[in-house]
Amino acid sequence: MDPVTHALLGAAGGLVATRARSRIAALAGAAGALFPDIDVLIGSNTDPLVTLEFHRQFTHSIFVAPFGATIVALALWFALKRRHGLLPLFIAAFAGYVSAILLDACTSYGTQLLWPFYDKRFAAGVVAVIDPAVTVILLAGVISALRSATATGAGVAIALTVVYLGFGWLQRERAETLVEQAAAGRGHTIRQHTVKPTLGNLVLWRSVYLSDKEYVVDAARVGLFSVPVLYTGGAVRRVEPIDLVPPLTLNSIQAADVVRFAKVSDGWLARHPSRPDVIGDIRYSILPNSTRPLWGIEIHPELEEHHVAFHTFRQFTSQDRARFFDMLRGVAPPSLSAVEPEHQGQKKSQGKNRNAR
Repeated sequence: MDPVTHALLGAAGGLVATRARSRIAALAGAAGALFPDIDVLIGSNTDPLVTLEFHRQFTHSIFVAPFGATIVALALWFALKRRHGLLPLFIAAFAGYVSAILLDACTSYGTQLLWPFYDKRFAAGVVAVIDPAVTVILLAGVISALRSATATGAGVAIALTVVYLGFGWLQRERAETLVEQAAAGRGHTIRQHTVKPTLGNLVLWRSVYLSDKEYVVDAARVGLFSVPVLYTGGAVRRVEPIDLVPPLTLNSIQAADVVRFAKVSDGWLARHPSRPDVIGDIRYSILPNSTRPLWGIEIHPELEEHHVAFHTFRQFTSQDRARFFDMLRGVAPPSLSAVEPEHQGQKKSQGKNRNAR
């Protein structure tokens, strides 16, 4: 999640773990929670996939946590001129470190919690990478703990955060069920399915499922006191690395890059709808029912001995903003009017192709 939320959860964890209301315990916990994100410094000027491969990798492993917490505790011990005990600093930093990697595993991107023994990314997908509700809960708890004589406020905030994540799990199940019912009505058999919350809420969810050889994208709104609504998106053909050989040759650098990108994307690859030379991670998009990926790699067969180019597509227009909030409020009709114009034509052509078959 975002650094502020991580720091607050780490501070709360440090206070609870040391059973103190010390600002030093909160500081150590916050520092421990921020340390795993040191992986943002790992990168390459020539190979853009290095950053993706190391994001939430070894620094986010539960087995690395003791070593990372030790580094944080030692750094604070010396910075504070050894006026505070090293063990309490380690305990607070370790609590913060573990809280950060577990919270990241609750989002949809995935965290390699068991590296180096198991390289699977754990991704519960029950909370967005930015959720103000979590931030406010933790902020109130940390302030309460620091102002009182005990760490009770921090403990209550952690408990409420766990409850909120549990609510996210229930909402995810509701959204998944809604889409599965729609898929059955379409005559689709779901081979793979991923559902993730949109930014800052647990009401509007992005759904992508694989049926036959196509990814089908929808947005599912599951409010508390309203009827669930499905906003139809588009469908795009699944891309596998072997599909790009040719035009790429099998042993080229770009062919290897496609395989690497497929691994970090868990195989959820599809072409950008208006840029067929770009292969993106279909799980993420600026709008919950869009087939336009949030990021992707650009293939250049004529430069196949150079690394692929990496692009992000984060433009959020006023029209996008209006449609997002319409879906969030449940006021936009669940029809093609909620779909990007580029997808409407795509859906029509797909319908003609199916009729022809």
